[in-house]
Amino acid sequence: MPRSTIKIVASQRDALYEQVCNHLAALGDLWTALDSNKDYATAERLAIEFGEDFRLMADLGWNPEDDRETVELTMPPLDLMEVAKRLRDDATGGLADITKERDSVAPPPTIAGYERTRETCEEILAVLSDTYGGGRHAHA
Repeated sequence: MPRSTIKIVASQRDALYEQVCNHLAALGDLWTALDSNKDYATAERLAIEFGEDFRLMADLGWNPEDDRETVELTMPPLDLMEVAKRLRDDATGGLADITKERDSVAPPPTIAGYERTRETCEEILAVLSDTYGGGRHAHA
């Protein structure tokens, strides 16, 4: 399978960066599942997700202030599909939570960040689906 890369613009990078950092903040959940709860299936799932996060951060860069106009995503396509689906779903869930919380109002940057993450992931999934087959099944 030919290896091509996907390029995203700075605003897309920033949205993905924030979503990945939010997920990595739950790194302690891995140890809770593994050690305290003896929930090995959850520990394994989290380990895979965090591994994907670390790999994506290698492309996005660890510094929140990144001056690149475009960022090249070099993850293997199937791995990138998995992380893009998860980040899209996390962003969609975040937007749904904000909608349910009628008593509190999320700041516009939070809402915009979730929307930008969801849109970016949809674009990545569309490119990968078109390039590597599977029609639009990547959006399922």
